[in-house]
Amino acid sequence: MRSKWIAAGVSVLAMALPATAMAGTPDPSPGGSGGSGQAQLASQWAATLQKAESQATATQNAVNTNAPASTAGGDVNGGNSTAAQDAANLAGSAALNGSKTDQSNTQSQSTSPSGAPGSGGTGQAQGSSQWAATLQAAQSQATAAQNAVNANAPASTAGGDVNGGSSTANQGATNAAGSLAGNGSKTDQSNTQSQDPSSGQSQAPAAADPQKPSHGQSQGGGSGSGDPAGSGGAGQFQASSQWAATLQAAQSEANANQNAVNANAPVSIAGGDVNGGDSSANQDAANLAGSAALNGSKTDQSNTQTQTAGSTCYIGCGGSGQAQLSSQGALTGQYAGSQANADQNAVNANVPVSIAGGDVNGGNSSANQDATNAAGSLAGNASKTDQSNSQSQSASSDCLIGCGGSGQAQLSDQNALTGQYAASEANANQNAVNANVPVSIAGGDVNGGTSSANQDAANLAGSAALNGSKTDQSNSQSQSASSDCLIGCGGSGQAQLSSQGALTGQYASSEANANQNAVNANVPVSIAGGDVNGGDSSANQGALNGSGSLAGNLSGTEQNGGQTQTSS
Repeated sequence: MRSKWIAAGVSVLAMALPATAMAGTPDPSPGGSGGSGQAQLASQWAATLQKAESQATATQNAVNTNAPASTAGGDVNGGNSTAAQDAANLAGSAALNGSKTDQSNTQSQSTSPSGAPGSGGTGQAQGSSQWAATLQAAQSQATAAQNAVNANAPASTAGGDVNGGSSTANQGATNAAGSLAGNGSKTDQSNTQSQDPSSGQSQAPAAADPQKPSHGQSQGGGSGSGDPAGSGGAGQFQASSQWAATLQAAQSEANANQNAVNANAPVSIAGGDVNGGDSSANQDAANLAGSAALNGSKTDQSNTQTQTAGSTCYIGCGGSGQAQLSSQGALTGQYAGSQANADQNAVNANVPVSIAGGDVNGGNSSANQDATNAAGSLAGNASKTDQSNSQSQSASSDCLIGCGGSGQAQLSDQNALTGQYAASEANANQNAVNANVPVSIAGGDVNGGTSSANQDAANLAGSAALNGSKTDQSNSQSQSASSDCLIGCGGSGQAQLSSQGALTGQYASSEANANQNAVNANVPVSIAGGDVNGGDSSANQGALNGSGSLAGNLSGTEQNGGQTQTSS
């Protein structure tokens, strides 16, 4: 009997010792207490596939000739020619890919397993998975073809004399094609998970008063648990999954074709004399084609999960169970196609012609011709997706003897799907003719009148197809359970579920076509007949042909969800 009282006294004395009296021991947990289990898993992978193809082709054939010729016939006296020809042929192509992928994950677990005999240990588990796939293709092609002829070429074939007039015609021909295809993608994924329970510790209260139990030591970051023997440990679980897939295709094509002829060419074939008049006609021809296809995508995903379980109950209390799960997925598909075509044929000529007939005397020509042909096309896609989720759980119990622990669960799911297609096409075709052409075929004399006709022809086609999309999703969930009851109280159970989904589909198609045929001519003609005397011509012609097309889509989606649960 005496030994039983001694054992009981030792037990009571051990329970009455203050917390600091056992803190310094290497292993304050006697046999039978459950150990702590911790597991962390993080998986990250990123795949980036990029293809950029660029092609630029510039073809130019520029002829500036003063070439009198005689074949088995009379004399040919070529007139003076001071014609200056400036021909520029440019083709530029660029295909660009830009991709940046940042993935960051931080996981922290801290526990202080110091439970007394029979106390349950702490179990913690964290899992994080992040993957990003970026596929980019950019194709750009620019083709510029130019054939510019500036000639003063009297010719005689088995016939009379040909006296070519003086020519001071200046010709400036510019042919340019530019193409740009670009892709830009940025993906940021960040996840932070923190678990900090300190439970299952066996520490005696500071005083014998059962209404004032000891809070024990603060271990592992401050959740603080001074649970005596027999209390259940806290179980925590966190899982986060983030994935982002970005598919981008940009195709751009620009074609500029130009054939500019500025000529003073008297011709005689087996016939009379041809006296070419003076020509000081200036011709400026510009042919431009520009195409651009652009893609821009930015995806940001962030998730923060925090769990804290604290228990200061005394003997036999149930542990807290907490679970958090977050899943975020973003899929962005973009296609931009742009095409611009500009075709121009500009002819500015003073061409007296005699075929087996009478004399042809070409009149003076000072006709100026300005021809501009331009086609521009733009197709662009812009997408921005932001997803953010924050989950926080906190469970605390101050009850005494036999209290049930609290259970909390949170689940958040966010999905964003963005599909964009933009196609733009612009075509400009122009044929501008400014001519003073007396012609005689097996007939009488033709005397061409003076021509000072000015012609300004502009042909423009512009097309644009644009898509803009922005998706913002944010979710915040917070749960807090606290219990101050005494002896045998049941724990609280809380559950939160949030799901957000956004689907955006956009299609934009734009097409602009401009066709122009402008003719400004003084053309006396005689075919096997009498004399033709062309009158003077000072006709001015201004022709402007323009076509514009625009198709645009703009979409914005914002979703916000907040859930809060508090139980005391």
